[in-house]
Amino acid sequence: MKLLVSLLALFAVAVTVSGQSSATGGNALVGAWRVTEIADANGPPITNPQPGMYIFTRQHYSFVRVNGTRPLPDYPSNDKATDADKVAVFNALYLNTGTYTVTGSTLATRAAVAKSAFAMAGAGNQYEFTVTGNALVLTQKPSGAVLRLVRLEEPLVRAHLRLPPGLGGQRGDAARRGGWNRRSR
Repeated sequence: MKLLVSLLALFAVAVTVSGQSSATGGNALVGAWRVTEIADANGPPITNPQPGMYIFTRQHYSFVRVNGTRPLPDYPSNDKATDADKVAVFNALYLNTGTYTVTGSTLATRAAVAKSAFAMAGAGNQYEFTVTGNALVLTQKPSGAVLRLVRLEEPLVRAHLRLPPGLGGQRGDAARRGGWNRRSR
């Protein structure tokens, strides 16, 4: 009986991994990433940056980050913000979303929505990229600016696989995640 349950669990892992590859098209970029470092030729790297998130689906991306080391100005509402507050926010935010293609280790983005019209009208941006485990490094061409990011979500196999007790998880953890329960046995 234990052998049968183990074989079924192994089969579930194989099906999940197979489904994950087809769902992402084998694209290692797909997922949500947190910015952990920003480096360019104009200054020292920022190793503790303000919040930033890069999200990739199979064909689309969304990049949002607060540039620099200072948080956004604190004001009670947009209608009470001073012109200086609004300029500071505009200058600090990087917003860019659209479609992308990958050729080898080159990422090419084409903005559909951005903070500035010139970013949407231009040819887009190109990056060399590497994904190692849960780490992503983007090097913008030709400037050489480097962004380091870390994957935010759990690996897909763990997030989607609900194993019964004794096969890789604690029953309480699975139940809290909405997985294994008495009725599903």
